[in-house]
Amino acid sequence: MSKYIPGNQKHLTLEDCKYKECLSQSRAGINITRHELHQEDMVITPLIFQGQSPYQIITNHPELDISVRTLYSYLDKGILSARNIDLKRQVKFNPRKVHKTQIKDRSVFIRRMFSDFQALELDHFAEMDTVHSSQDSKRVILTFFLTREKLFLAFIMHRCTKGTVKLVFNKLERQLGIYDFLTLFNTILTDRGSEFGDPESLENGINGIMQSSIYYCDPMRSSQKGGIEQTHTMLRMILPKKTSFEYLTQWDLRTIVDHINSTPKRKPWWSNTV
Repeated sequence: MSKYIPGNQKHLTLEDCKYKECLSQSRAGINITRHELHQEDMVITPLIFQGQSPYQIITNHPELDISVRTLYSYLDKGILSARNIDLKRQVKFNPRKVHKTQIKDRSVFIRRMFSDFQALELDHFAEMDTVHSSQDSKRVILTFFLTREKLFLAFIMHRCTKGTVKLVFNKLERQLGIYDFLTLFNTILTDRGSEFGDPESLENGINGIMQSSIYYCDPMRSSQKGGIEQTHTMLRMILPKKTSFEYLTQWDLRTIVDHINSTPKRKPWWSNTV
């Protein structure tokens, strides 16, 4: 059955009319044919069900020729098979519960506050944090995020102490060499966990010469190091909370890190504010 629409050059089927009526009821309207929408839906919906974000989909499929904002609009309007509820959890940097011991010596923060860090107006730096295992294991993962290179690094530590963090720093310096270490880790922003409570030790290299500067986020403000928090969200999709790291090897961790680094990431909000 077809229906003639005044002003059109052809007869439209009833199905076409219903489709156009549905689109016209959308607040903003969508300038796309039913066939084009079906083709895009066949690409987008399976990827969303696989856990990919709209940003990843648009980045990896330029043939779709739509923006991330347009894709979110499609999902909001319900014109794709996938719905908003099918999207993986969006990152929200809410104040997190404090599970690890905090630095008690307040003198550590003199000239190392977040306000001091902001005054530097750096366009690149390293962010540092730890990810904890379940309670049946003392092992932790020391993580870094290099903001210029958009590179995530992670290292298994057998316990969460100042000494084990220093051992990782020494290992990195030996592997990279002094010049590359200075280039990548010249300035480091981290939280106030007790494992980072000896900044002078971390700032001085194996030869005793100062090679890095350590700065601390404000209390309960994990969003101030948003790059590493975003990668932690991805890490926790693979290693959920309460997962034991007791038998996790550095080789296993390297595979996980490679996967995270190969995943396109949306430019974080802090990149224009710090």
